Amino acid sequence: MTDTHDLDRFIQLFGVPPVAIPYLDQMVTSIEMRLVVAADGSTLTTESAQQSLGLTAEEAREALEQAFRRGVLDRDLGDGEQAYTPTDFYTRMDIMATFETEWDELPVDLRRELDEWMLQKYMDRVRPNVELLMEGKPAQGSPGNDSVLLVEELDAVIDSASTIVVVPCNCRRIAQNCSRPVETCIQFNRTAEKKLARGYGRRLTHEEAKRLARWADKKGLMHTTDLRPGEDGPAPICNCCADDCYVFRAAVRLGSKGAWPRSRYVASFDPERCQLCGACVKRCHFGAFHHDGTTVHRAGMELRNVAFDPSKCWGCGLCAPVCLPEAITMAPLAR
Repeated sequence: MTDTHDLDRFIQLFGVPPVAIPYLDQMVTSIEMRLVVAADGSTLTTESAQQSLGLTAEEAREALEQAFRRGVLDRDLGDGEQAYTPTDFYTRMDIMATFETEWDELPVDLRRELDEWMLQKYMDRVRPNVELLMEGKPAQGSPGNDSVLLVEELDAVIDSASTIVVVPCNCRRIAQNCSRPVETCIQFNRTAEKKLARGYGRRLTHEEAKRLARWADKKGLMHTTDLRPGEDGPAPICNCCADDCYVFRAAVRLGSKGAWPRSRYVASFDPERCQLCGACVKRCHFGAFHHDGTTVHRAGMELRNVAFDPSKCWGCGLCAPVCLPEAITMAPLAR
């Protein structure tokens, strides 16, 4: 796209932040920009795209489908034919970072700035409902990932789904602040089917999904989802870390710990049973279990003492399975 007016119009329609403008040719193609401008906030069909861009019918179909696969357009069935609606820059970056190696080719500083921009956009979206939850009021709609679950609670969520796919965690792909596993986001039903339609995602059986959830737990990932399924079935299960994942990063900034995502358990610690191995310290994302700077003499050895601060516990349950002397148990909170 060489027309300055059209470029400016695309930037406006697609919500491109200033930091990304010099790199647009690495993020969207010229024809994708033209499709967004041609739609002008409405929808496109093969025929209207063909007329607006001067393409053959086959070229228009391929251009629309490619833009759909790459998250520049959404697709729906309207009046008996496919209708395509522009998404926005956030959606395109989410697809690009999650599924395309081109994200890794962008300058590191740019990726950091885009991560921060996307996190702020995410916070703007969830903030109204999160603030209601923090005030003890019912939310107008779920902000998503409303509860922290123990790994064994995920089975019932998985069993209620008809279609299951696993896709890379978009948060860890975007931020890349840790080395924990990436292919861990479990999606269901319509959300899963939309990923498959775009050409992404790997189908899982119910048993494979359960095994994946337990593997993610062993790798030190927390689990969040909405407890109440929506019209299309269960919400995705996110296997999260505190370093990258938008849910926990946003919750820390918003000060919504306990309210969103809702903590349903808290760890209970018996220091008399603790063998001071420190496994819980390594697993805890928030420093609830920590070395307090003191030492304890045990069996002729001087070991670092393990302490527990329940006010920092989010109830994820990662600590309890690795505690061999069972000094840690998970106690349910009042609901």
